[in-house]
This record gives sequence, structure tokens and C-alpha cells, in this order.
Amino acid sequence: MDSDCDDVGALALLHALADQGEARILATPVSARHRWSGACVDAINTYFGRPDLPIGVPQATPNTQGSRFAETLAKTFACDYPTDGPQPSARALYRQTLASQADGSVTLITVGDLTNVRDLLLSKPDNSSPLDGIGLARAKVKHWVCMGSRYPSDLDPAKWGNFKLDPQATVEAVRLWPGPVTFTGGGTFAESVSTGARLAGLPADNPVRRAYELYFGGQPKDRHSADQVAVLVAVRGARTPWKPVTQGHNHIFADGTHAWRDTPDNPYHSYVSALEDGADAGAVARAIEALMMHLPQPQTR
Repeated sequence: MDSDCDDVGALALLHALADQGEARILATPVSARHRWSGACVDAINTYFGRPDLPIGVPQATPNTQGSRFAETLAKTFACDYPTDGPQPSARALYRQTLASQADGSVTLITVGDLTNVRDLLLSKPDNSSPLDGIGLARAKVKHWVCMGSRYPSDLDPAKWGNFKLDPQATVEAVRLWPGPVTFTGGGTFAESVSTGARLAGLPADNPVRRAYELYFGGQPKDRHSADQVAVLVAVRGARTPWKPVTQGHNHIFADGTHAWRDTPDNPYHSYVSALEDGADAGAVARAIEALMMHLPQPQTR
């Protein structure tokens, strides 16, 4: 929740799916260490009627990106997340949240850098669980959906991408992850289902509309839907309208670049970075945008 407005779009979409009974949100940890990111997430959660969702941040990360919208949303909309002094630990939050859930019941969604996932996997047994991080992930998480990066490969270290924000964490998280993971892609694919311009029709006091206004410095405009696609795949599965690739594995290089290799096959690895043949990209974009425009419900889960 820092550099790109699709971060906000994805969280809004997740709240919409929860209001429709398709998901139950357990926690909303943040992979950015930006001072206002956690408070921004809390403001969005509060707006959608879930003010008590726990939030944690990494205790250390090389990601030093800023944000065009996080501070303003945190100061404009109701929230009570601390911005001065220590903030709750994402690693502890991951352990506490997973330990409290039934085995094989949790879907993990990441739409940023992978510092928190790596920190979870390297964590030791504690008061939350006698399992180490790998054991906890293996026991509790049925599926990880990871937005990153471009497929079938992104070999340019200078090009922006989630995997490159903390490349060491990316390498370790993917190498150590003990279960199924579906990677979802950005780039041309995510741009083909761009969303955001219709947010201008939302009330002026809507934080999703406001984030897109701040990002573009005026009226909301269309922006790629990379993170929104990850949420939809996580909640509804890698079926229509997506075209999954299941043969091969994602090879991560030390600098955070990567390449999909057909062999050897890792049965746990798959990716989604295309619409199925004949799918209407415009219709998919409109469906995503309709969820982003969802308004808070009187009763929420």
C-alpha cells in the first residue's frame, strides 16, 4: 500500500467480495515500511466496516518507496493505526493469524514485495505456535496467490516490479514456500483490463476514488489491474476468464528478475497472465471495476 493506486483498488475489491460472502478477511498485513501505509489500510478497512482487522508491517525492508495517496487517506478518513513510534510486526501477525485457523483453510494473497512471506518462513516456534514458519505455512495455507511479475519472464533488472523491491526475500520466499502458489502477472496483460476512470462516479468522500484522484493528480483515470486480478484469482480460482499455465516452475534470479521454465516441472507452481481464448477484456475490466465501486454494507463479515 504505497506506490500504486491498484493497491487500493485490490483492497476495495476484496472487501466487496467479503460483503458478497465469497471471502472472509482475516488480516491485512502491509509489505511496505512507508510510515502511512498501515494507517491507509486501516482507513480503507474502517470505511468498509471492518475497523478491527489486524495490520502489521515489516520490521526491516530495503523498500523505501513513497506514496502519492497513503498519508492523505490516513489523515482524511477515520483510522486509529499508529503512525508515530513502533508499529505492529507483520511476522508476528502472520504467525498469530495462521495459528488460529483450521488446517488447510487459509488463502494468502500478496500484491507487493515478499519481505513478510520470507520473514514468516524463517520464523521460529513461539507462543503463537510450536511450528516454525515453514511448518505453519504448510499446515494452514492451502494456496498462495502472488502478484509478480511479468510472464513468461522479466529479465530487465531496471524495470519496476514487485520481485525487485526486496530481491533476496523474493528468492527465499519462493524457494522455501511449502505448498501451491499461483503467480499472477502485470504488464500488457494487466493493462488490457485497466480500471479506475469510472471511480469518478463514486461519492467524493470515497477513499478508493480519492486514492485514484491523488495518484493521477486530478480525475481518476484507468490504471492496470494487476493487483485486482490477483485478488480475483485467489477468491474465485484460476478459471474463466483466466488462462492458467501449470507446467514448469518460476525461476527467481538474485536480482529479482525471473523466468518461467518449462522444466523441471514443479507441481506447486502455476501462473496466470492471460485471458482465456475468446474472453472479452472490456467485459472483464467492467466486472473488476464494478467490484471496486462497491459501497459499504450495513452488516459486514
